[in-house]
Amino acid sequence: MKKLLVILCFTVFGLNLFAQDSQTPTVKNRVDLSLSVGKGTFSVAASGFRLHPVALKKKFYLGYGLRYTGFFGSNKNYITAPAEVSEGNFFKPQNKAKLDTITFATTQANSVNLNVHLAYAINPKLLIGFNIDAIGFSFGSPRGGILQSNGVLSSVQAEVSSFNILLTGDYDKGSLNSEFYGLYALNDKFSLKGGISFIFTEYTTYQKIASNFNNDTFRNKNLGLMLGVAYSL
Repeated sequence: MKKLLVILCFTVFGLNLFAQDSQTPTVKNRVDLSLSVGKGTFSVAASGFRLHPVALKKKFYLGYGLRYTGFFGSNKNYITAPAEVSEGNFFKPQNKAKLDTITFATTQANSVNLNVHLAYAINPKLLIGFNIDAIGFSFGSPRGGILQSNGVLSSVQAEVSSFNILLTGDYDKGSLNSEFYGLYALNDKFSLKGGISFIFTEYTTYQKIASNFNNDTFRNKNLGLMLGVAYSL
């Protein structure tokens, strides 16, 4: 995630130096639908958002929106989530010796989150952007999985963690979606969307895992190719 933010910042700076002047910028109201595919995963996202021109000759936009994400996975590994156990954060890698794993044959998590947006208009037809979920809730059916802890296998029951909040790195909680994308306008109303999505999903076990420092939350991170369509309101 940090790498995506760095790439976006440098891209915006460079494009501001070389891009041609565009038409008079206005507030952008859009809805979009996107599909993302990764290794053993599939997701669908539907969102509505509003972008306000704020800087760089009004080509740089800040915005906010609401997004539903439905995530589907098969044979996915969920590892120890909390930063206080994994010792991982935005600047520090996880302590692999403290990571346990739950493998689920199938997973399905639904999330509804408020999100924030950054975008830059290269020209009247092409917009690049980044968005990330900030806070919301998740739901989904309980799942049975196989826990591997200290080399021992056991069965566990878990459910989708209900509360989502962006706190950076392993401090994040719940299920969060983010996208780095390009948006190309076909006409005044419809645009094609393409890029990558990065989705966290999290499960909470019914019982705390004593051998994993009494932890009960486990997270999976997925990077996928994303395609979609957007409609201007």
